[in-house]
Amino acid sequence: MDDVEIDGVEEVVQHTIGAFYETFHVPINIVIIIIAAILVNWVLRRILVRTVTQIVRGVKKSQDVDTTSEMQAAPYVNARAVQRTRTLGTVGRAVITWTIVVIALILILGQLGLNLAALLTSAGIVAAGLAFGAQNVVKDILNGIFMVFEDQLGVGDVVTIGAISGTVEDVGIRVTQVRALDGTLWFIRNGEILTLGNSSQGWGRALIDVTVDANQDLSHVSEVSLEAARALLRSEKYARKVTGEPEIMGLESVFGDRATLRLAVRTRPEAQWEVQRGIRAELRRKFREHNIKLADEFPKGHGGTR
Repeated sequence: MDDVEIDGVEEVVQHTIGAFYETFHVPINIVIIIIAAILVNWVLRRILVRTVTQIVRGVKKSQDVDTTSEMQAAPYVNARAVQRTRTLGTVGRAVITWTIVVIALILILGQLGLNLAALLTSAGIVAAGLAFGAQNVVKDILNGIFMVFEDQLGVGDVVTIGAISGTVEDVGIRVTQVRALDGTLWFIRNGEILTLGNSSQGWGRALIDVTVDANQDLSHVSEVSLEAARALLRSEKYARKVTGEPEIMGLESVFGDRATLRLAVRTRPEAQWEVQRGIRAELRRKFREHNIKLADEFPKGHGGTR
């Protein structure tokens, strides 16, 4: 086959392809836009996830820890950097997806020959009308944005929202997901969050109420309590979880033949409950050594409550 024949075949192929594209250019362009949108969304989300993972690993590696709550140097700043990065990553994925979807829809409508200027104007009017009819949705979105950027909570935080306490698993634009201690996953609308308690910010405080016989030497009870707490908190397991010395806050209450003293120690965020459990066990052991009776060791028939 000579060059003339080859050129003729190429022209026929090009003409056929051109005619096919001219006939079906709208659906072809729409398919290309959809595929491009999916690929761009995937790439940007992968980049975001990788960036978040690298930041979190970098902070933890610099502190030589496995969990956020164990950070030593500047614990509040580093821990919140990790939590905030995770939360912004979650919100960022939603923003990327919706932005690409909107752009793709506009391009597809343009391929269908619709007047984009008139369409956007109409969309603005419709959006304004929907805003009145969907005020709760708008409220949820705005409140979610403010909560994230004001750092009120983050993924992994232990929070109390109304009657629900648990760990934040996801902070969305409209809904926040909280995993309760019993494993229940709660979906909470951001607009319904009026009060929020965050146990993962700043520091915590372990509070232990010690109820003993009121006729005992309470000064001695206080000294033994502090001795037990200091001994426990010097151990390797608990030393990294506390940021202050234990202290007796005083006589909390007296009822009949029972007196309650309150022991407190400042801890790292989320560590207060573990420290409380450890101190209670150590107090019981120390009290038996010093023959100090706890309320639950009283003989039957004693009045009062613990």
